[in-house]
Amino acid sequence: MRKLTYLLITGLLLVVLAACGGNENSSNDKKQEDTKTEEKAGEQKQPEVDEVDADKVMATVNGTEITGEDFNPVYTQNQMQYVQMGQEVPKEQLEQMKTQIVESLVGQELILQDAKDKGYEATEEQVDEELKGVKESFESEDQFEAALKENDMKVEELREQLANNVLYTTYVEKEIKVDEVTEEELKESYDKAKEQGSSEEMPAYEDVKPQIKEGLEKEKQGKKMQELVEKLKKDADVEMNV
Repeated sequence: MRKLTYLLITGLLLVVLAACGGNENSSNDKKQEDTKTEEKAGEQKQPEVDEVDADKVMATVNGTEITGEDFNPVYTQNQMQYVQMGQEVPKEQLEQMKTQIVESLVGQELILQDAKDKGYEATEEQVDEELKGVKESFESEDQFEAALKENDMKVEELREQLANNVLYTTYVEKEIKVDEVTEEELKESYDKAKEQGSSEEMPAYEDVKPQIKEGLEKEKQGKKMQELVEKLKKDADVEMNV
């Protein structure tokens, strides 16, 4: 069972899905609350979320299969923006979404394999720290255990997946170097946002400078990561079934 690994680390790689996700994280709570209210009031019936068969092989990477079980959690997550607004995802958008997600999961698998080939390892201490963080997201040990049971997972399996998460993030930090964001780039990005902004007053440059810098760093990292994935693909045996 590998689905949790993909959920944990897919955010680093799914740059191509930014347009699908939008500002989902910042508005999810409100959308979920609104959706629940609408459902209770019977104002609208929520569209069903599309999934593929859990056993379907979506892709193979050097003999390693990426199945529907790996694919569906990410696929579902990207559909939720529409569902929470009571909308069905257009069929063409679904097909595009499927392809983008599979390509991203393939890239993720390529990076994991390259990390192992280069000798990257996750220490017990690192995995312990990751596990501690997971447990802290639950109110109690009982809730944590219930979540494991619901996902048909043992702690040992979770530790193995968390080790892959550490392996992946360590590899990305060490292998993907990006140029430092310059003051010129920061100001250019700010001015562009200001030009495209609404009638509302734009915050002062110094107030939003840290957020702009973080966004540009992630953008640069995403481009470098895509370049690396394309390079790894050339020497890999990859088959996609979408």
